[in-house]
Amino acid sequence: MASTATTCLLHNYSLAKNANVETAKLSERTSILTIVAQKKAKKIRKIILKEDITQLGKKGELLDVKAGFFRNYLLPLGKAQIVTPTLLK
Repeated sequence: MASTATTCLLHNYSLAKNANVETAKLSERTSILTIVAQKKAKKIRKIILKEDITQLGKKGELLDVKAGFFRNYLLPLGKAQIVTPTLLK
């Protein structure tokens, strides 16, 4: 009975020792993979209005609007489209 307890204790000790080695390796990796800077994505879209919209602009006007406003309101209702080089010509 005592030998079984000793074997389990040694086995658990070796597992703990291996876990510490893996933790040390992990901490070495994290110091290498530090993020220096992370820029926010621009969430502005250049659009051309297809019709007059109160408090926004008149038909044919070139505007900068937030991407969510364009995607959720203007585009589904067909009130605007994104500016492309061919549209500007």
